[in-house]
Amino acid sequence: MTDVPHIIVIGAGLIGLCTADELTQRGAKVTVIDGRAGPCKGTSFSNSGMIHPSQARSWDPEVDDTDAVLDAARVTVALGQCSKTLLTSKMKRFGMPERPDGCIQLLPSLDAARAMQLTQNAIGVRTDVLMDEVESFGRPACHFPDDSSGNAHLFGCALADDLGARGVTFIYEARGLDLRRSDETVAVRTSEQHFQCDHLIVAAGAGSPDILAKLGVRLNLSLISGAAADFTLPRDLRGLPSRPIMDSESRSALTVFADRLRVSGGWNVTDPTALITRWREIAPQLFEQIGPPISTWTSKRPISPAGRPYISATSVPGLWVNTGHGHMGWTLCAGSGELLAEMILNGRQDNRFAFAG
Repeated sequence: MTDVPHIIVIGAGLIGLCTADELTQRGAKVTVIDGRAGPCKGTSFSNSGMIHPSQARSWDPEVDDTDAVLDAARVTVALGQCSKTLLTSKMKRFGMPERPDGCIQLLPSLDAARAMQLTQNAIGVRTDVLMDEVESFGRPACHFPDDSSGNAHLFGCALADDLGARGVTFIYEARGLDLRRSDETVAVRTSEQHFQCDHLIVAAGAGSPDILAKLGVRLNLSLISGAAADFTLPRDLRGLPSRPIMDSESRSALTVFADRLRVSGGWNVTDPTALITRWREIAPQLFEQIGPPISTWTSKRPISPAGRPYISATSVPGLWVNTGHGHMGWTLCAGSGELLAEMILNGRQDNRFAFAG
């Protein structure tokens, strides 16, 4: 390794950008490579905006709350809480407006809300039960006061610009990506360029398994589709929820941004139609005012079997992974970047998110 290590990050979404940020802060030379035309064009593009350590438990409806699942949730909650602090600091650096703290989750009954409160408290999440509140559309709900929110895409674009000004090289619209081990370094080729690096980090979201397969590494991830729809804000802004609201039944959220209202999320949905239908049932008066969506979006989230991300070395020397964050990418991006940078450059040992492949 040279005195100044050259580290390539594959993926210019929130995870890759925050990893590049932390590496750069520690003195590394960083190149970010992505097949899209710019930063945050994948799942980071139409994000719900929720910074929610509260949602560290798997959203898979087939997964029961076993000891292993709850243990995975506890360590993810801890990372999410650390990440939220880092992320808030970074957003302030870019002058992003502060939003009210907290997120709300609708439950089918008051008993379900109380059961949720007990489970969340057990994994380290402060939780209040709500009923008949305006912010929960009069439905039983849980409030997570330690959650937050922000515009993920706006943040990612600002961070990419900042990284470019600090000397990070960005290669967009990369085609023909190929990876090779070469002596003490990793070789990365595209159809137009060739790089040698001391470390290679795969932070490419749903594209990570195919990229890692080029070096014979099998990454066990499920790719789960989610969708989003944006709406013009109603003329009368009174009564709009100030915090993101999640719906436990559809595993989706409604978020009011400065210039739009967004419905997003879902589990294995390939378009937002069912999500919109569900939110029209929850908030009919609101949706009568906003008309049809002005844009829609769908993408895939990478989810590990345990429901926690992979942030670790692999069996290939110099090859690292930072992926598998599922619905928690915006929440965990800053903390994941810091953790991996500490592992690579400062020799930190942390097996909470280890990948055995």
